[in-house]
Amino acid sequence: MRHGMPAVSIERTDAAGAAPVVLRTDIAAFIGLAERGPLDTPVAVESWRQFQAHFGRPFGSGYLAWAVRGFFDNGGMRCWVVRVAARQFGEGDNDGDQAPGGGARSAGVLLPDSAGVPRWRLSATSPGSWGNELAVAWRRERPLTQRALSADATGARLAAVAGFAAGELVRLAQPAASAHRVLAHVDAAAGRLDWVHPDPRQRGADQLAWSALDPAQPLTVERVAYTLDLWRRDAFAAQYRDLHPSPQHPRHFGTVLAPAYRSGAERLRLPLANPGALSAPPGLVEITDLAPALPPLPLAAASGQRLPLVHGADGLAALSASDFLGEPYAARESDFARLRKARGLQALAEIDEISLIAAPDILIRPQPDPDYEPLPPDTGDPCRPCPPPAPPRRVHQPRAIAELPPVFVEADILRVQTALIADCEARGDRFAVLSAPFERATGRSRGIRALTEWRRMLVGQQPARAAALYAPWLAVAENDGAAPPVAGSVAGVRVVPACGHVAGAIANTDLTLGVMRAPANVPVQGVVDVRSAVSDAQHGELNDAGIDVLRAEFGRVPMLLGARTVSDEPEWRYVSTVRMLIALRRACDIALRWAVFEPNDAPTRAAVATTLIAILTLFWQRGAFAGATAAESFFVRCDEDTTGADAREHGQLIALVGIAPVAPAEFIVLRVGRQDNLPVFSLFERKEFA
Repeated sequence: MRHGMPAVSIERTDAAGAAPVVLRTDIAAFIGLAERGPLDTPVAVESWRQFQAHFGRPFGSGYLAWAVRGFFDNGGMRCWVVRVAARQFGEGDNDGDQAPGGGARSAGVLLPDSAGVPRWRLSATSPGSWGNELAVAWRRERPLTQRALSADATGARLAAVAGFAAGELVRLAQPAASAHRVLAHVDAAAGRLDWVHPDPRQRGADQLAWSALDPAQPLTVERVAYTLDLWRRDAFAAQYRDLHPSPQHPRHFGTVLAPAYRSGAERLRLPLANPGALSAPPGLVEITDLAPALPPLPLAAASGQRLPLVHGADGLAALSASDFLGEPYAARESDFARLRKARGLQALAEIDEISLIAAPDILIRPQPDPDYEPLPPDTGDPCRPCPPPAPPRRVHQPRAIAELPPVFVEADILRVQTALIADCEARGDRFAVLSAPFERATGRSRGIRALTEWRRMLVGQQPARAAALYAPWLAVAENDGAAPPVAGSVAGVRVVPACGHVAGAIANTDLTLGVMRAPANVPVQGVVDVRSAVSDAQHGELNDAGIDVLRAEFGRVPMLLGARTVSDEPEWRYVSTVRMLIALRRACDIALRWAVFEPNDAPTRAAVATTLIAILTLFWQRGAFAGATAAESFFVRCDEDTTGADAREHGQLIALVGIAPVAPAEFIVLRVGRQDNLPVFSLFERKEFA
């Protein structure tokens, strides 16, 4: 209000305290095998289409694509994906994608310049035999040629300079000689092109005068630019126009077709500014300059001839359990040492938002691509009898390199799954979603006892609170004709572990009902059937053993009918209890970061207690605790008694929190009976009618 004059005024009032923290518990991570995509590099995706853009279509050598599709089919909204493969490292190799031998490598082709020097390597954007399906062709674009009005060793004057730009490569031609130079300056007003800048202060060592130029001879100036055509499986895939060999041009080969992903060394040395941002979908090819110090020259192969990309490899035959896990590494280690260790599970060490994790491909049962019989020829006889209807056939494009991963023995599977559990326990912010090996989950190996033995092996000597085991496997519709069936499947159906679909169901429960609700008694979408039927008696045994069952009864959609962890401790029995405590711990960690380096006095302790009470009240209001009132549900103590003099001397502020988590109702008991000597209606209120 100004001078008492009626008007509209705006006053700003900031609310006391920090802004509410948005805590997501539905974000998953998957480690496995993919057709393409970066190796050992976490990539965030938020849809099935985004996954395909980065990692390709489902293929017979991996379950990762099916797990991610099941995650999104069941309501998952965001996940991180890490592709693994066998790799060979050398001290001079910072990425390993091009390493020779049995490891994964990218398909590519060398491009020589007009002097015959291999100057560029054009390769697929990620390792894998998928790159062998690519072919490229270079074509010179329609040349822009002008005749010079006058010329000297540093430049030429033309009638019109439209179409020429600084930084591009030009060909200077006279009857007796020719040369290539990069334009350093274009003066449109004077109509002059300079390959040596007229301003001495802007001249560089790469700006070379043409001493062989004869001013008395006619001179033509020709612009050098290219078009790149790209095919995949003999189908036209993309076209890149106006490409230039000069690094100084904004449409340089290496700028337009820059690597789609940062190398492993760059990823470890330069963390992402915004780790949660989605990566742009990659192209199919990239170009690396092999001799950036040499002056640019035209391409030797620019006639439009198709050049296939070769020597791509998936790196699956030499795959080992270590490729799924990596090793812990320290920041002080060399780039080479960290690159060898930050793989698989360790590649996810710096991603804080992950709450669920699974590695479906340690259970892989690969099968080679099936042989397809040709269709019978059409004789054109309309009177011949109609043949019986043939089963639906799938279009299949065989791969150039048939490389299958090994079938991992149970010792390797156990090593990876126990490592996932140990990582979740050590971090305290993740939960492992596990599936049993195929032979045990399908009942082929000693029936129910095989599953219970596997659960005991997982627990071993560790608490194993932050993990759950799901069985049996699931049969899903196979929509991609390039993916062959696996063991025990029929045409059009693929049998996969349940961890991806279960992770999606858990994420959907978190998003719709909250992390405190048991992720069970929910339909599992995107499933044709369960691989093995489970009877009521078997279900009871498995539930008591801490194994969560998926069942499809009476033709209904398969249901997730279990919410127990693999832990032997009764207080850590339920998935919802463990995950609620994980979420509570993360919420407190985020909300109390302001307290670090604050004075360790009574006002700070009171503020910490107030913050904790506010967080616990929110959880109580959403039904996470069993008490009818807040006092019955939780307590918080943060005072002189909890933080004594000794704790203060060590810089510690200690708060005690107690909660009464609500447990899911697994068994609903309905007691139905008859009361002797009383008619049924006497059990209810009688009403007389006039």
